[in-house]
Amino acid sequence: MSAAGGFPQRHVHLDFHTSPHIPDVGAEFDARGFARTMKDARVDAVNIFAKCHHGMCYWPAKTGTPHPALHGRDLLGEQVEALHREGIRCPIYFTVGWEEDAAHAHPAWRQARADGSNPRAGTHPGAWWFMNFLHPAYLDYMEAQVREITARYAVDGFWYDIVFFDGAACWSEETMKFREARGLMGTDDATRARFQTAAKEAFAARFSRLVRDAHPAATVFFNGTTETYTDSDLGCRAVVPHETHLEIESLPSGFWGYHHFPRLARAFAGWGKPWVGMTGRFQRAWGDFGGIKPQAALEYECFRTQALGGANSVGDQLPPRGTLEPAAYRLIGAVYEQCETAEPFYAGSVAIPELAIVNPNATAGTSGSSPDLALEGAVSICEEGHRDCAVVDDADDLAGYGLVILPDGVRPTPKLAAKLAAYVAAGGRLVVSHRSGFDAAGAWALPFLPLAFSGETDRWPNYWRARPGFSPAHAGSDRVCYSRGMNVKPGPGLEVLVDRVQPYFQRTEEHFSSHAQTPPESQPAKNPAIVAGKEVVYLADPVFTEYRQTGNLAARDFVRLAMDRLAGPAPFGAGLPTTVGVYPRRRGHDLLLTLLHYVPVRKAIEIDVIEERMGFTGLSLRLPPAVASVRVFGSGESLPRNPDGSFALPASSGRLLLEVPGFFR
Repeated sequence: MSAAGGFPQRHVHLDFHTSPHIPDVGAEFDARGFARTMKDARVDAVNIFAKCHHGMCYWPAKTGTPHPALHGRDLLGEQVEALHREGIRCPIYFTVGWEEDAAHAHPAWRQARADGSNPRAGTHPGAWWFMNFLHPAYLDYMEAQVREITARYAVDGFWYDIVFFDGAACWSEETMKFREARGLMGTDDATRARFQTAAKEAFAARFSRLVRDAHPAATVFFNGTTETYTDSDLGCRAVVPHETHLEIESLPSGFWGYHHFPRLARAFAGWGKPWVGMTGRFQRAWGDFGGIKPQAALEYECFRTQALGGANSVGDQLPPRGTLEPAAYRLIGAVYEQCETAEPFYAGSVAIPELAIVNPNATAGTSGSSPDLALEGAVSICEEGHRDCAVVDDADDLAGYGLVILPDGVRPTPKLAAKLAAYVAAGGRLVVSHRSGFDAAGAWALPFLPLAFSGETDRWPNYWRARPGFSPAHAGSDRVCYSRGMNVKPGPGLEVLVDRVQPYFQRTEEHFSSHAQTPPESQPAKNPAIVAGKEVVYLADPVFTEYRQTGNLAARDFVRLAMDRLAGPAPFGAGLPTTVGVYPRRRGHDLLLTLLHYVPVRKAIEIDVIEERMGFTGLSLRLPPAVASVRVFGSGESLPRNPDGSFALPASSGRLLLEVPGFFR
């Protein structure tokens, strides 16, 4: 789908955070060459800068500070005109939460912590000041700028950035009034989450209306609002009504990593609005001038977004003098040409997730917190087991899922508890782990599951001893679980699948054995590790966090066995290596399968790199016996059938797009 035919599919987010100390800004900028470079790279939308984190304006602003090196030049206007001439949309970037010029001119507009200090973004030299977007004067200052831009230009959209507060802010006098009026004076995580949500929603309502009143067809997005929670009244769910679409900023070779994007994509894809996955062309992260990632990495990142139903955005940064980096656009063009070719394959298709993962973030987890790790672990286990999944909260309907997972720490809201009870009563199946199912007061909130608890284990790390009927491959071997688990007592109708074996004693400074954890005792403990009935498998340890933190393959394998027990084998991709991603979609009566084979490798302490495509030679796709044929999209080639009934995959690498005609008849 092109910019002319609907929501753009191939974006570039063109950063331009350019210091006022740089003297030759725009000196080499050629508007026609700029726009032609974008067109040749198959780009159909570019986020261009009105105002950057330095607080510099790139138009001759009367309401802000124009970049001094521009000498009155309208760099923003030149970009708008040139891009529109090529039929490329150009939403306008506008910074909110980091704005150095205003921070220095008006220190009272900065966010404030309870001790009166003003937070900055990071500890490196020149870290941005956080601005208080609840301060009336700062709001009026920004509104005047937005009004000037919307009056001056043919605006395709607005892209507001850094719409969030520092984790310990904001306690300024102006913000205290906002808190008091809403009863948000507490310092606990739950109150913190409600404050952040209310502040973002208030800003989004005002600044979305400003744009849409002037340009009704414009897109609007607020970046920094991608927190997701169990409670749908918190986080970005509250801001979605004020946005035309959603975006996921996730540059995986930087600090986000390759596990960050899928947990958000599998939530956003079900929210009924277009969404965009944003990666970058950089080797590391934003502002990495001279850093170009391998083509295989950008292919994987863009192909994965496309397979999940999203549009793509590649982050870049315009060098100060105004000439785009040629190597970056050779890279972007090479990948976007493939994305464009695949757009007819995905057109009109819908996701068909087999199971749902309930978001375990009860209050205000930040990146790297236990809820995020549990969710990332759950998504990883599903993806490696070739089970397509959606991430849900208490606003979602559970009826269409064959299995629902509650990973490690889901606190059911009353709404969610009622939905889970109805889901199980209608024949639904649950995988529940660790502290999931307890409410905020610590009471068991899922009484329809016959489980009783007596606190946490008194010794750990513990060991799993599988019973032969559950896992013959693990029977007779004690497998360590590094995390502390719950003591569970199974009620009527539940059987033990895996026993827990405790260490001889708890390791201390004075009381220890060998290099690491204390070895296991000979006999199982009275409280098991995994129990199961017809409608539930309960795992007493935080297995999803465990897998994300330690890569514990036994944890992954036990979860996969639990899913198989309740839902049968994976419907698509069973038998393929865990490194092959399988993404099913439905288009009419046809099944569409995207197979991706790219493997991130940890090349350095903080960087994962995908340097080459992996092949499909020698691999086979197992589908139900009634499937008559599988075609390769584009060539129309039919896959040959093996003697065992599976289909032999071709000698290609990276991505395969497969059509299974009439699968849903």
